[in-house]
Amino acid sequence: MKPVATRPAPLATGEPETPPPALTLNRITVGFGRRHVLRNVSLSLNSGERVALLGPNGAGKTTLLRTLATLQPPLDGQASIGGADVAKHKRTARRDIGFVGHTPHLVGHLTARENLAFLASLYGVADAASRVAEALDVVGLTGLADRRARELSRGQLQRLSLAASALHHPAVLLLDEPDASLDRDAVRKLPAMLDALCPSSAVLLSTHDPEVAAQVAGRQVVVDRGQVIESGQPGSTPQAHQTPTGGPGVSFFGAAWALLRKDALVEWRAREQAPALLAFTLLVTVLFDMAFVIPAASDAPAVAAGVAWATLLLVASLSGVRLFGSERDANTLTCLRLAPIDQSAVFVAKYVVLATHVLIVGLVQLALLSALLDLQLFQGGMLATLGLVTIALSAVTAMLSALALESRAREVLMPLLAVPLAIPVMLAGVGATLETLQGAPAGGAAPWLGLLAVVAAVFLALSVLLYPHAVDG
Repeated sequence: MKPVATRPAPLATGEPETPPPALTLNRITVGFGRRHVLRNVSLSLNSGERVALLGPNGAGKTTLLRTLATLQPPLDGQASIGGADVAKHKRTARRDIGFVGHTPHLVGHLTARENLAFLASLYGVADAASRVAEALDVVGLTGLADRRARELSRGQLQRLSLAASALHHPAVLLLDEPDASLDRDAVRKLPAMLDALCPSSAVLLSTHDPEVAAQVAGRQVVVDRGQVIESGQPGSTPQAHQTPTGGPGVSFFGAAWALLRKDALVEWRAREQAPALLAFTLLVTVLFDMAFVIPAASDAPAVAAGVAWATLLLVASLSGVRLFGSERDANTLTCLRLAPIDQSAVFVAKYVVLATHVLIVGLVQLALLSALLDLQLFQGGMLATLGLVTIALSAVTAMLSALALESRAREVLMPLLAVPLAIPVMLAGVGATLETLQGAPAGGAAPWLGLLAVVAAVFLALSVLLYPHAVDG
């Protein structure tokens, strides 16, 4: 019997294996429609290296940074971090990326400290309180840590954005004009801030100021008309060492809980929705009651059913489009898209807040109708119907609100889209209400309640599955 041939082991050279570059771009092409903004861009950065992107407005610097941040998909080519393809491992890549855009991705109603703590919870940063305090100290905001972000100046917001982007010690830090809005003293301290926040991160920054480029970066790249027309070789990997603070990420429910706490705190501080929705409910209920004058006792259950669920549909539509649209309008949706989490967790948190709004309005609505129509609406069957209608209508309107995020006329469009999809919910809600209020035998409303439960489950499942595609492509 012949011996089995084996592959010889590689000879030991005694030299450590060379690590892959922190960031590699291989013939990246990015476009919008038929217009190519970047064409065949190739670039490489080692860990700890700082490279400045120079070029005129419209050259493609911002598009390049947004593409590397996973916010804009390339048409062709490949970007990799530490040798791993970003497109194939987007969520993993986001744990290794920090990004500062033109507009701060910060929650205005949260304090500086709360903003960083919220991001730390999404990135799984170990010893978050210590890391947050350190980052605030580095950017000089310790004295303003408990001031809301909306109360900070533009320069202070820029420094807080820098702290937020580097909080999790990213392998690659992408800075789009980090010197914008900073005073001369802050610009002078920018290299020291980067040294203290993330010394081993590869930094790619854009700027229009050659002096800033020379001060911050060790290498400069000129981008013009979508192409890199000048580039030096990657620098040597420095020996700087840092203790990693980023964890393996957070679970779906961990992310949803962090997002829900943030949304609840913002809603409590802003008080933008609840008072307006309750006033709207009172107005609509009184107007409907005046329109029907004083209905006969036999008509009162039908009036209650129609008014209650029609009002609740309008409330759910208005609240849903506001909840999702406010994130986009404040540019905080970008912050959530950049986080290394299952994006469905964002939807779940928004859905819970929306359902809470609708439920509160529904309870107020039942109290008003009970008084105006002399009905006993606070009974088991009605409360079960309210709960299921709330779940179903919130699922319908939350899904449509997420899908209509990019529409400029979403406030007008939402009711038009919601009404057809909500017809099964409305029919089942009216049917269950009439069965309950007209003294039907026990279990008479069960078929209607079952239909509500099925509709709610279907729309909620579809929403959770579709939301990541709606916001993340």
